[in-house]
Amino acid sequence: MDPTSLVQELARQGAYCEGRSPLYAAVLRELGADAASGPAWLGCIEEAWRDRTFAVGWEMAHLLLAGMHFSALAGEAEDLAAIYPSCGGPGGDPRGAAAAYLRRAPAAFWRRLRHGRVQTNEVDRSVAWMLAAAAAFGPRGLPFHLVEMGASAGLNLVGDHLPHACRFTSDDGAPAEPPAGWDRIPHPILTRTGLDLLPRRLAEAEDRLWVKACVWADDLQRLERLDRATEVFLRMERMDSGPHLEQCSFTDAPGWLLENRPHEDAAGLLVFNSIATIYLGEDDYRALQRGMARALAPWQDRAIWVEYERARGAAGGPLELTIHRSIKGELRTHGVASGAPRPTAMRFHEVTPWQLN
Repeated sequence: MDPTSLVQELARQGAYCEGRSPLYAAVLRELGADAASGPAWLGCIEEAWRDRTFAVGWEMAHLLLAGMHFSALAGEAEDLAAIYPSCGGPGGDPRGAAAAYLRRAPAAFWRRLRHGRVQTNEVDRSVAWMLAAAAAFGPRGLPFHLVEMGASAGLNLVGDHLPHACRFTSDDGAPAEPPAGWDRIPHPILTRTGLDLLPRRLAEAEDRLWVKACVWADDLQRLERLDRATEVFLRMERMDSGPHLEQCSFTDAPGWLLENRPHEDAAGLLVFNSIATIYLGEDDYRALQRGMARALAPWQDRAIWVEYERARGAAGGPLELTIHRSIKGELRTHGVASGAPRPTAMRFHEVTPWQLN
């Protein structure tokens, strides 16, 4: 990481946040202006990220924002808390508080930044795997195992226990019918497992606070959804078939599936990821595809890999809902729909996109 790249990203993400997060747009403008004077905090960031690479440049800016939000939520930055709506502040212009905090940030802040990751837990993305489960397993009443890769705190594992408001259209804008029963999953989910390189444990206060810090500080509706989902997760975690997390990288995920989810004749397997493989380089993603083809193959037509990701190489645009199946050891991929990072609406690409033949 070099400071020039960070300064450029601050400007890019500031422009991106305009109209989306007025607070963060203003914070990023302030930090960009302060960076022009060569403050000491630029050197602190360079040192913290000396041995680190970022697959996507915008992760740098948003990791910095998450670290500052954590400090405000934790009571370590009263001047930021006085501005951030998540802490009761009015939002808007930080009035110098953002730059001032970085100039005096304690060592603990830089330690968190060194190892932290931007970890999203937008539970409405569960809509993607719920639609796929209804199509693949619903007509057969097939119970299934659910595994999420890049799960962070694993909140998408309990998405079927949360309310969702999503409308569906075809490519021409006409209303479209989702698979029957997509929003109630009547057949049992046998196990719910989240795999992540750095899983966040919601039962631990610091991890719970980090997950919250990764949400924009002025997005109060999303913060409210996060709190509700956290309550559901912690309640379900105590159940025998409730969600649990394991430390596992994308590289190791296919091997984990082969070892821990061997095929069952009377059950299915659904593997899900969302805004996660976007962080993988092209070689690593191709290796993951090959590994997933091997891991799903023993399940034959009872396993699917569901991705809700931005198209690889695309700088913007919607997320794509893609379903992979392993046919004779090779992946067969079906692009089903597209939608926003929070999918309150999805557009189906075909009249009957759910015929997974």
